[in-house]
Amino acid sequence: MLYTLISAYDDYLGLRFDDEQIIRVIGDITDDTLDKRIDVNGLPRSYKGVIDELLNFSFPVMEKADKNKNMPDLEVHLGRLFLSEKAYQVLKPVIENDGEFLPVTYENGQGYFYIPLQVAAVDPNLTRKNEWDEIVNLGFNEDQVKDYALFRTEYNGYMRLYAQESVKNIIESEKLTGLYITNDLANIFPEDRGSVAQIN
Repeated sequence: MLYTLISAYDDYLGLRFDDEQIIRVIGDITDDTLDKRIDVNGLPRSYKGVIDELLNFSFPVMEKADKNKNMPDLEVHLGRLFLSEKAYQVLKPVIENDGEFLPVTYENGQGYFYIPLQVAAVDPNLTRKNEWDEIVNLGFNEDQVKDYALFRTEYNGYMRLYAQESVKNIIESEKLTGLYITNDLANIFPEDRGSVAQIN
């Protein structure tokens, strides 16, 4: 079975890039730099040779409600994945063949930002949009993605992250925090939290 990984922003702080670092390393947003701007561009591309230093992340308290939120072990950001050191140690063996890890520093020490590079086409028999062009059903040919632990699809602009059950099981067994996981692949904001596995 396949799952969508969704950041649990109700309970966990969200990551922020260091704008000054990104501008220094990559440059202002221009036609020449847009595809390299990791902070705004979620395309499945390698950053080898583009970013050759530790990325500076932070998980700031931005508003009053954030004071009660915790730092996550995992966060999905524009279809990529932040991992704490703990999350990296247990997930790396399973997902390393499907993308690249960029080392980062943040309030809790060192972590990683994972760029998934595997892309899968949706199954047209399982996928449908409504009259407002919203995805209401989403599916993949599971035989075609069986070798991908984590992957994305061009169908939704690479903005969502899909995982095999093996990834879900590690997240649950290791009690990694920060995500909701659902097998409703089209539902990116589950309304019925009872049908979603919250990973605390």
